[in-house]
Amino acid sequence: MTTLYEAAMRNFRAAADVLEALRSARVDLLGEARNGLTGRPRLALRGGYNDVTSAFGACLPASGRAEILGSEDGTAVELRCTGADWLTLEGTLSDDGTAELCYVEMEVGSDRPMVADVFLREFVMDGSVRDSGHREVHLAPGAATVCKLALHDVADDVTGRRVIIHLRQPAPRVILERLAVTLT
Repeated sequence: MTTLYEAAMRNFRAAADVLEALRSARVDLLGEARNGLTGRPRLALRGGYNDVTSAFGACLPASGRAEILGSEDGTAVELRCTGADWLTLEGTLSDDGTAELCYVEMEVGSDRPMVADVFLREFVMDGSVRDSGHREVHLAPGAATVCKLALHDVADDVTGRRVIIHLRQPAPRVILERLAVTLT
């Protein structure tokens, strides 16, 4: 007969194994943004796509400018935007093709709520891209939000995939407090 203690230990170990598997399938894009600031106080972003690190980038309209700065306490990242009626935050997915779902975790601070369109972009061998249907996400300041996207099988002509967080009308000052992608 199984004791209460043995059952609790079995459940604890099973939960710890699940957490460990999720941790290994999680890409901390906020940490990637902080890594892009290593050795410099700020990073200027220009119109077009900007590589911050190999796993994280941002894209602005041609007329837009932005800066990425570390927060004073070092836990968050600040985006200061000018002339941008949209901004994308992009995370590269390193997937072996077995994942079925992509969870995007976001928490932002700003002076007003924002709306983001979240979708997957596939890069094809011929230089074109294929975008999945987007999910509209409302980002309330200081509230954590999770968006779930279904992943489909990767076609043979796909060379890479990214999750795109397309911020509509970003606030002039946005504090990224959480930004991560987990594949399951």
